[in-house]
Amino acid sequence: MLFNSVNFITVFLPLSLLGWYLLQRLENAVYAKIFMVFMSFWFYGAYNLSYLWILLASLCFNYGVSALFERVSSAGGRGRLLAAGITGNLGLLFYFKYFDFFIDNCNYLLHTNISLENIALPLGISFFTFQQLSFTIERYKREAPHYNIADYAFFICFFPQLVAGPIVLHSELIPQLQKRENRRPSWEKFYDGLSLFILGLAKKVLLADSLAILVNAEYDNINMLDVPTAWIVIIWYMAELYFDFSGYCDMARGIAGMFGFWLPENFNSPFYAESVKDFWRRWHMTLTRFLTRYIYIPLGGNRKGKARQCLNLLIVFLVSGLWHGANWTFVIWGLMHGLAAVFETVFPKVRFRKKWANRLVTFLFVTLSFSIFRSESLAQAGLLWRKLFTSGNQKVLYAICNTLILPETFVLRRAVQILAPEKMNLFFLCIMLFLSAVSFVLICGRKAQDWIEKNGCSIRGTLILAFLFTWSFISLSHVSVFLYFNF
Repeated sequence: MLFNSVNFITVFLPLSLLGWYLLQRLENAVYAKIFMVFMSFWFYGAYNLSYLWILLASLCFNYGVSALFERVSSAGGRGRLLAAGITGNLGLLFYFKYFDFFIDNCNYLLHTNISLENIALPLGISFFTFQQLSFTIERYKREAPHYNIADYAFFICFFPQLVAGPIVLHSELIPQLQKRENRRPSWEKFYDGLSLFILGLAKKVLLADSLAILVNAEYDNINMLDVPTAWIVIIWYMAELYFDFSGYCDMARGIAGMFGFWLPENFNSPFYAESVKDFWRRWHMTLTRFLTRYIYIPLGGNRKGKARQCLNLLIVFLVSGLWHGANWTFVIWGLMHGLAAVFETVFPKVRFRKKWANRLVTFLFVTLSFSIFRSESLAQAGLLWRKLFTSGNQKVLYAICNTLILPETFVLRRAVQILAPEKMNLFFLCIMLFLSAVSFVLICGRKAQDWIEKNGCSIRGTLILAFLFTWSFISLSHVSVFLYFNF
């Protein structure tokens, strides 16, 4: 089930809210928790019912490991139990996400002919696996209690963050769940959550999906691009990915807010970053936190000399690349960011004096690297890079603009076709420039949460939110999945 679907907005979400708050009126809070867990199973199973059994198996396995930590006190026993927990989680992830990739590369390197399993990737497996890994490690370190099954299942399966994050720590959600005062509805929190959901929905439906029209069309037709249009495509993809994923996270945090919970922030103006390291402190912040806390620091972090620190950075970014997908494009993308982070570590004073120059260089590097991230193969990425630097100007700008046939422009488009058909190319160019300008303004503007705090409860803010929701809801006739569902 998708947040940006009519069924979710008109049926699932109202039923979930109604059931949650009605059951909270009972003395025993466990009924509301169980209700929410089963609603989350419905949410997850609606996409593919067979995936639900994988989620349930992972949930039971990790809860069993947590229970065993209560019985094992010796250091050796706890270490073996931790190893079993990590192996079980990574084994599940490897089989469903990387097994075919591994076999394919073995066939290539060893000249074997092992048949691929063509295993379907379960929705959100990277997210709920990392979330449970973090809990297992915290249990080993004695920094997390053994929760009852209702609390633990709620923590893992709470549907707003189940399939695409943010990656939540137990200490960020379960204490909120256990506070009795949170059982009473807070209309202020509900309104703020609803506002954040609407802004996220608008990011996804009105911007990300519009930008995707051009990006998808041209990634399928890279041969026709020249230097200017190739740069437009990769910059638009960067904007599409930002509005898609940050929009999802805003919607997830907004939905959680409607239920009385706040999830951690995942974006903090990433295109203001002045270095690659700074970018990763701002982009997908909960993934960066996980990799730092559970890989970089245990490897030694920056405590064992510069050379070891650089190696640790490369390992972390390679893991990040592989986490995003089983393709060499993700490995190269991760390696590029790792090498950039190493360069910044070895040469920390190599910077421009002006902040805007550092931001521009960082944005260009990130955009170039994400063009490989988006490519289906290294061959396609190589072709795109040749277009970026060596294909000249073939004057195909109008050709890519003409893909921007948006439902919102139908009336105006028909008017131009009838009254001035020779101006159609100019019309589509104006659409492209308008979307580019809106994207730039929003990316450089204040964060959604900050806008809500300043404008959300005003008459002007309420009218803007009502307009955006109405426009977004009408545009739901063409529903598209979130990009990070693929990771």
